[in-house]
Amino acid sequence: MSFLPRVARGVMMLIGIGRQTADTDEAAATPTVQATLAMGEIHSDMPLMQHAGFASRPLADSDHVIVFIGGNRQRGVSIASNDQNGRPKDLQPGEVCLYHPRTGSRIWLKADGSVAIAPANGKTAVTGDLTATGTITGNEVVAQGKKLSSHEHSNGNNGADTGPPV
Repeated sequence: MSFLPRVARGVMMLIGIGRQTADTDEAAATPTVQATLAMGEIHSDMPLMQHAGFASRPLADSDHVIVFIGGNRQRGVSIASNDQNGRPKDLQPGEVCLYHPRTGSRIWLKADGSVAIAPANGKTAVTGDLTATGTITGNEVVAQGKKLSSHEHSNGNNGADTGPPV
């Protein structure tokens, strides 16, 4: 094969789109995936490269963009993944959303400048101190088992118990 056709074929073989066929293998320092490409081409143990500081574990049936080093189809690396079924479809132009593809939980940087945290199970956990400079609004405040809406103090009203907040 002459030089030019060999180079053209190498360029054509550089990138592929595949569908993940099994759970991500997290055993190695860099996770690996197995994916099927067009024409039934199966590739296993491909490193899953992700941006530093971000980690995800794509589910089977996720799509992957795969780069083959030097056009060698035996040396694939997944450089991006996507879950078509779980991706939010209600984002406005310019919005950013960190989301869980199966549960729908999300942290949403909205177009109006607000940030929405919406856990699917209604629970948000914070470890450490929480500081707010604005108003905190909610239906109930409970601190060390004491409800703000019904908390009474003894000996607070000329020796009598106080009533609950009004």
